[in-house]
Amino acid sequence: MAYIYEYIRTQGFEPIHFEEHYTRLEALARKYFLTPLSVERKELQRLIGEQLCNDGFSPRNTNAVYVRYNCDGEVTIASEEILYNDFSLRALRPRIFVCRVSGEPLTDNTSAKEALLEMNHTTAIISEQGVPLWVNEQGEVLAIDGASVIAVFDNEIRFSRMGGGAEFDIAYNAASKIRNNVTKEEILLSDLTSAKELLYIDHRGITAIEAYESHHFMDITASKLAAAITAKER
Repeated sequence: MAYIYEYIRTQGFEPIHFEEHYTRLEALARKYFLTPLSVERKELQRLIGEQLCNDGFSPRNTNAVYVRYNCDGEVTIASEEILYNDFSLRALRPRIFVCRVSGEPLTDNTSAKEALLEMNHTTAIISEQGVPLWVNEQGEVLAIDGASVIAVFDNEIRFSRMGGGAEFDIAYNAASKIRNNVTKEEILLSDLTSAKELLYIDHRGITAIEAYESHHFMDITASKLAAAITAKER
């Protein structure tokens, strides 16, 4: 069955940036199912808190939930553990392998996106290549491991024009206070060898890519962005 979804971080049992996440789910429901969400805001918040409590998650720590909304209006919520209590630069430093993709549903949070990610992750496990970097026919980077992309150059922090999500938007505002030249533009595969850092961001935190082919990246800006987001959320 076709579905849409959103990952939502929580502080204890309370969703963080709930309105932004609800708005994204509402937009996806109207776009793909041609109808508004059948679950109200307060009811979804209640269901999130109830699921975390039932699953034995801490009411004090940072947690996360996966909210899945089927085309028939059914809501499914699954709890997910977050390794870091603050929004952090993850210790993981993966490499990337390039996957050629096309189609808007592959960047939106839909069942089509999750199916492709599952296939990519299987490929990664078998080949030990790292995480998938999605590139379209025009050579534009769409996502890394399904998440929004940020590239840091000598004189620019470039947020992908294909990116989105609560954490992505907060990171953009935080970056604007760190550097002057912060943009939302396309990131091309051909740009990567001139980038100082290559990052992706979602509910898990900020992940800094270690290398693309023989080109290695740093993680200085990534660390600053994570700290700025944490400061904003406290």
